[in-house]
Amino acid sequence: MIIGIIGAMELEVRVLKNMMDSASVEKISSVEFYRGTIHGVDTVVAAAGVGKVNAAVCAEAMILRYAPDAVINIGVAGGLRHDFNICDIAVADAVVEHDMDTSALGEPLGFISGLDTVLIPCDKSLSDKLFETARHVGVNVKRGVIASGDQFIASRENKDKIVKSFGAIAAEMEGASIGHVCAMNNVPFGVLRAISDGANDDSVTDFPAFAKKAAENSVKIILEMLEKLSREEIK
Repeated sequence: MIIGIIGAMELEVRVLKNMMDSASVEKISSVEFYRGTIHGVDTVVAAAGVGKVNAAVCAEAMILRYAPDAVINIGVAGGLRHDFNICDIAVADAVVEHDMDTSALGEPLGFISGLDTVLIPCDKSLSDKLFETARHVGVNVKRGVIASGDQFIASRENKDKIVKSFGAIAAEMEGASIGHVCAMNNVPFGVLRAISDGANDDSVTDFPAFAKKAAENSVKIILEMLEKLSREEIK
């Protein structure tokens, strides 16, 4: 089994890279891919860069080069629920590209041509594992739609629009594009995000203040899940 893990920023994956045993590094399309084992599980880890295009390039390169059995997107996100606090966890049941808009042609907001859908479902088994692991770690965790777009959400107006349009619980800039690539390649995927800000007028100050701490929470959950996977493989 090979697990691919993608974060946008180095701070979201640095701990995983440092914990990797027998690591080798390969650069593809300007992205460094670390291949080794974490808790005995064959793992590929990469920091894609911010935004949907960077994430899509990274996911496609990872799939074509390493053929992971599943891809997990981790990192931070803006919380769209009123009951989210900083460092709480959002696990995606599905993802949506909130800035995809061909509604002028009569298609629904977020509709992805080719996949012919608005919501891209995550792998249920993987999402279940992420959710249960987060609960076991003891953090507050919610499941639902996670929205992605090439926009840092930092206003009540934009936040409310995403919630109204898609019922999303969190907003970030990469997960749905990774899901899009995985769906095109028939690779199971999941998205786990730690809340770094409220996707509101305070986000410009909250994000830099809490991103690192929030990212540590997502890494903690991934490490526990990898350890559990290792025990299951041994059995």
